[in-house]
Formats: sequence, structure tokens, C-alpha cells
Amino acid sequence: MSWTRRGAALAALGVIGGRGAAAHSLLLGSQPAEGAALTAAPEAIALRFNEPVQLTALRLFAADGAEWPLRRPRDLAPRPEHRAAIGRELTPGAWRAVWRAISADGHEIGGTLRFRLEAPR
Repeated sequence: MSWTRRGAALAALGVIGGRGAAAHSLLLGSQPAEGAALTAAPEAIALRFNEPVQLTALRLFAADGAEWPLRRPRDLAPRPEHRAAIGRELTPGAWRAVWRAISADGHEIGGTLRFRLEAPR
């Protein structure tokens, strides 16, 4: 295949130039950070995206599967940053925050954020 034909094929697939049809919102960062080992309990879970998203679910689970309460604003307006206060003190151990959102293009995205709270020494 010639370079001209290869370039045209890649451009048609959306690989070259601009966002392709498969581009969705991305999680850019979080607090706590993915895989963090914390020495103090966080007061909130915060998610930062590359564009406004509508956060449809955010749940926090202890290692034993127990769900921990989170306090989120009732406003579901799309925004690039979302924050939920943790309803009570976390215990030492492994934690996971599971989230879902609707991206600007209407597709559902989601993920799991894992972190660990170390026992005080």
C-alpha cells in the first residue's frame, strides 16, 4: 500500500487529525489517587475529567464489600470535576470507589479507583 493510500485510510478511520468517532471523556485524575497508600483518611472522593460529564453513580466499598456512605450534591449537571464527601471515618484497609458517568457524546463510561488506608503507627 502506498503512503498516500495508507494516509487516506488512517484519516478515514479517524486516526489522523482531530478526535475520532470513538473518543470519549477520560478520567484525568482523582483524590485519592489510584493505588495511593494513605496515612490519613481522605475527607472526600474527587474525580477530574477532560470535559464535563454527568456523574450518575459514585459508591465507596470497604475490603469486606460493605458500602460506605458518600454525600454528593443532588445537582447532576455535567461538569469536569465531581466531589463526594465521605460520610464517616474510614477504617484502615483496602478501599475502592466505583463510578459511572455519561460523557458529552452520550456514552456511558466508568471505572474503579483503588486506594489503601494504612493503620496508624
